[in-house]
Amino acid sequence: MIRQLLFLVALFISYSGLCQKFETEKGSLENLSTIDQYKIVFEYPDNIEIHNFDSEADFLKAQVAKREKKESGSGEEFKKLWFENRANRYEPTFIQEFNGFMLEDRHVTVSKHYQEAEYTMAVKIHYIHPGNDIVLWQQKAELEVSFEIYKSENPEHILYASKPLPISGVAVGDEFEKITTVYGLLGRWSAKFFCRKT
Repeated sequence: MIRQLLFLVALFISYSGLCQKFETEKGSLENLSTIDQYKIVFEYPDNIEIHNFDSEADFLKAQVAKREKKESGSGEEFKKLWFENRANRYEPTFIQEFNGFMLEDRHVTVSKHYQEAEYTMAVKIHYIHPGNDIVLWQQKAELEVSFEIYKSENPEHILYASKPLPISGVAVGDEFEKITTVYGLLGRWSAKFFCRKT
């Protein structure tokens, strides 16, 4: 219940302009006007940027060391969840929020299970700020992402690609809760964009 309330608060705050607008990098939104179903994939580069760290490996090394000092095993558990939560928490939250939005005459849906879908939507995660807590001040989680849509059988045929855009969430909960919330916000917000603009 608390998680749902936090998410509703985050949704309300997000409408105040925490997201920047989509800007086209390649292709055209007109190419998407007849598409209402996408297979979705999430892409994380090996060199994903983490706030205040030179690399993801450096971030995880610091987090493991910090936690192991407090409780044996907690650092390795954090490292394990850092990767597992992508498929187990973040991505399902994005998909649920994306599919939950619809207009009276337009409903675009995404799923990892649309194996026969003619088109694929790739959500590319470039940057993560997990929203660490600093003494009495909590930082918001942030992402920088871009979207790429192409024919499933021909990934080189890009119908639409956005420029990287930032989105931030709320400063409530632990790192994983904050990241989950910002994925949900991204899902809801991007669904509104694709429903209204295509």
